[in-house]
Amino acid sequence: MKVFLLVLLSLTMAWAWPDHNEHHHHHHDHGAAYVVKTHDDLIRFRNVCTERVHADEEDIAKYKKWDFPDNEKTRCYIRCVFEHFGFFDEVTGFDVHKVHEQLAGTKGEQVDHTDDTHQKIANCADSNEQKSDACTWAYRGAMCFMGANLQLVQHSVKV
Repeated sequence: MKVFLLVLLSLTMAWAWPDHNEHHHHHHDHGAAYVVKTHDDLIRFRNVCTERVHADEEDIAKYKKWDFPDNEKTRCYIRCVFEHFGFFDEVTGFDVHKVHEQLAGTKGEQVDHTDDTHQKIANCADSNEQKSDACTWAYRGAMCFMGANLQLVQHSVKV
């Protein structure tokens, strides 16, 4: 769950965009079963992504404390982690179903994609109407979701 990054980081934000049910487009393959990621996966993704964005020890210390300052390095770190979790694609954006499955933490069980958690995730998964770069888009969604659901996100990757 914490995966959402971080994941959502990493992801768990309650995106406050107006009426996302009307604008929620599914561009992802929901037929393939999502495999819930573990804390070990998060550590691996964190290591890959901190290296990719050239994060220094100070940056890494902040990320480990779930402190994600709004700067280019951090925004791209969040994007990287979300991409590794399978939550975000630079062209199609967020995969709300995968984020929800990670946060629910179910292993092979069906997730109720009509519940309140799913709606909160969907509310944060905007379609990038602002035409932001991919790092900013991923960061915006992640901060929205974590703002409302940080404990859920953190719990999701402690498994």
